[in-house]
This record gives sequence, C-alpha cells and structure tokens, in this order.
Amino acid sequence: MSEIRLDVDLEHPPERVWRALTEDRLLAQWLDLPGFDPVSELEVTGLEEPRRVAMLWGNDDLHTRLTWELSETSNGCQLLLRQTCVYGEWDDEQRETLRDVWESVLDERLPAALDWLAFGEVDLLGDPDPDTEPAVAGVDEPTVLAPTVAPRRRSGRRTLVAVLAVLAVATGATLILLVRPGKDDPIASTTPAAEESSTTAPAATASAGAGRAEAASAPSPTPTPSPTSRAESATTRPAPQAKLGAQYETVSTRILGYRGEVTLKNTGDATAQGWQVTITLREGATVTDATGASFKQEGTTVTFTGSNVRAGASLAFEFEVAGDARLGAKGPDSCQVDNAPCGAAAG
Repeated sequence: MSEIRLDVDLEHPPERVWRALTEDRLLAQWLDLPGFDPVSELEVTGLEEPRRVAMLWGNDDLHTRLTWELSETSNGCQLLLRQTCVYGEWDDEQRETLRDVWESVLDERLPAALDWLAFGEVDLLGDPDPDTEPAVAGVDEPTVLAPTVAPRRRSGRRTLVAVLAVLAVATGATLILLVRPGKDDPIASTTPAAEESSTTAPAATASAGAGRAEAASAPSPTPTPSPTSRAESATTRPAPQAKLGAQYETVSTRILGYRGEVTLKNTGDATAQGWQVTITLREGATVTDATGASFKQEGTTVTFTGSNVRAGASLAFEFEVAGDARLGAKGPDSCQVDNAPCGAAAG
C-alpha cells in the first residue's frame, strides 16, 4: 500500500488552520497540486471539528484517502497529512514527486494563506465611537461679520416696488378707458345690424326645414363594405413563438473546480434565436473554458450565448470552472435562461 505522510509546525492556532482546511474560499488560495490529474470525485468521510477531517479523492485511474489532523502546540499547532492509495498505485517516481509537491504546499502556500488570514483578523485602527466627533485643536470658531449695506439695499427695493405698483395702477386705468365702448364706438354701432339679422331668421329657418324634408324623402344608398373592413373582422392566427427551457447538471468535480453542463430545449413552434444562459458562480470561481457556446464573465456572473435552436430541438454545452474548492456538492449558485430559472437534470 502506497502512503505519503508529512507533518508541519504552524505558528497559528488550530481554529485558524481549521478554517483554511475546510472553507472553500480559503482552500482555493493554497491547495493546488500542479502536474497531477484533477480529482473528479471527492467525498468527505470524517469530520471532527476542529481536529480532524478525512476525505476520498478519486479519478478514473486512482483513488486515495486523504486525512488532516491538527494538534495544539505551545507556539500554535502541528498539522499531520496522510494520503493513502485505495484504488490504483503510485510508482516510486510518482510518489516522490507528489511528496515534493506536498512539501512545497505545506511549507510555502499554506503559511502564506494563514498569514493573510491572520492579518485580516487584526484590527489595526480600532473601532472609533461613531457618536464622538473628532476634535481639531487650534481652530477657533469663525466670526460672522454683519453686513453694513443691507439696510440701503432693502430701502431701494421698497422704492422700486412702490413705483412698479403705481405704474401698474395707471396702466390698468388706461386699458379700461381704451376698451370701454362709447357712443361713437364701432362695437356699439353693430346693434342695428344684429336686429336686422334677427328679423330675417324665420325665412331662413323655413327654407332650411324644406331642405331637410326633401332630404328625408330621398332613399339613402346602402353602404358597400370595403375589403379592409372584412379583413379586420376576420380572426387572425397568433404568430409562432419559441419557448426555451434549460436544465443544469454537474458532470464531474475535482479538488478546485468542476465541469457543468446545460441542456436547452425549444418546446415552442418557432426557432429560438439569440438565446442567453446566465449562471452565478461562487466568489473566487472562474470559467476557464466552454464547448458549444461562447461566454463572457463579469465578477461572479457568466453569460453564455450560442447558435439557434429549432422548434422541438435540443442543444447542450459544457463549461469548466476553476477556483471552487467547497468540500460538498459543487455547481453554480444560480442558472437562468432568458431570465427564467433552469431546472435540474433528471437523474
């Protein structure tokens, strides 16, 4: 049975090292084994917080059992690593190469991540009281000088307002005189003409009544419906539309990432054009590659686009995610197709 056994003394408390071993955001910062096949299967088999964690790592060629054990020391803690082959074997060269990689990870990458974590836990500036205003020494209260010209400006304003009021009264009186009709006013001279028009009104009314009677006796033509009105009255069939649905499935996992697959299906009666699938990743994760679709990532949001999907047809694409180091089930935090949530793939 092949086994690798290493231990390292760390100047950090066990609780801090435990966080680095079990929190995916921290695990992704230091646990990297370059040059070795990725782990596609990971299962946590034992968890004794904050002392021991055991898990199974596996891929198509090799399965190993990895165990971390923490013990407290006077300066911090000691971390013991044991990795044992369960299915498959390392040859001597592979075993020594892996051992060298683990030594580099435990002696350099893990301590650096712990130092960074410890720095974030230290409050260098303290917690100032939000109700206390900072006092600035040597600064006197500002002296406010009273204006000396303000009374004269106010007096001038009153004088201007009074002049404007007098002008407004005089102008109003002039306008009243201009529009008041007099004896020689053309408006007053139109009264006889109005009386004359009122005397001739009955004759005009009689002739108008005769014209209405003649119009009523004549037969009215039957309107002919136009082709446009017949077309508008006819029932129109709805235009065919596309209806896209999507399902997500995690195809494989490894220690620092996974492969995901999205299957699109068009259940409508028209071709779906310009579809868009949006997924939200865990903090620190990135999409490194995709097959069957183009992608663009902004922060934790990744947008996939691809070719048309005919009515009744399906389309699938896969993508690789790196930097997701959670110990449980892996996958995106959310998945949407054209703003509708994706469903889970059938098991």
